[in-house]
Amino acid sequence: MKINACCYLLKTWLTVIPRIIYRSSISLITNPKESQCFIHQVLNAQDLESDDLMLGSHDISELLPASNVIDIQIVGPYYNRRSGGTGLLMELANLAYIMQALKPQFIFEIGTFVGRTTRLFANNAPPTSRIFTLDLPPELVQHKIGEAFQGTPESKRITQLKGDSQVFDFSPFYGKCDFVWVDACHDYKWVQKDSEIAFKLCRTGGWIAWHDYRKTAWWSGVTRCVRELHKIYPKLVHLRGTTIAVLPGKK
Repeated sequence: MKINACCYLLKTWLTVIPRIIYRSSISLITNPKESQCFIHQVLNAQDLESDDLMLGSHDISELLPASNVIDIQIVGPYYNRRSGGTGLLMELANLAYIMQALKPQFIFEIGTFVGRTTRLFANNAPPTSRIFTLDLPPELVQHKIGEAFQGTPESKRITQLKGDSQVFDFSPFYGKCDFVWVDACHDYKWVQKDSEIAFKLCRTGGWIAWHDYRKTAWWSGVTRCVRELHKIYPKLVHLRGTTIAVLPGKK
């Protein structure tokens, strides 16, 4: 058995090492786009497969224990690959679990995109819940805002808001939200302002979550902002196996 294991390990390294050397050297000149893609794949794998030493990584069931096994619902054409938005199964499962276990009645999403996450919230939150989701006016974007939930039974509980989160009037929603999802523009200035708004939106005891927290990308606006907030709110942690950071039970 040990010999077979060593042979497998050797074959794996002989397959991988030449690719790593090529993609990090010659390919940088001959095919820079593919090299960049490869580097991003390596960083993505590290983001998803390793724990975060700065925030600390936790399973969602550790942060939000349930008295019984929770069955989540992921409804929609997730077999269709598309860039942007939340598409990783572990991330969708974590968000669905939060909805099922937290049972939020009032949810606010900053950054609708096509509305896949919005519909996921509606499918897993209580049937009496309301979801408010904000995105830019349609004429300012190239995607179809909220197309994933439009015309679905869940759309009756979803209110689509339009506007720039930097200047939008959130005041009618202050202190009412059980869960706030921050997933709009990822530039530092925008994340900082959206996070400031999220704290105003969230009621005492509510949850705030950020998407695309990437521990390998210290220069990322999301990562930089979340780590700054962690110094003030040490309960803010990374969800293991995802690019999601959460602050459970805001005080």
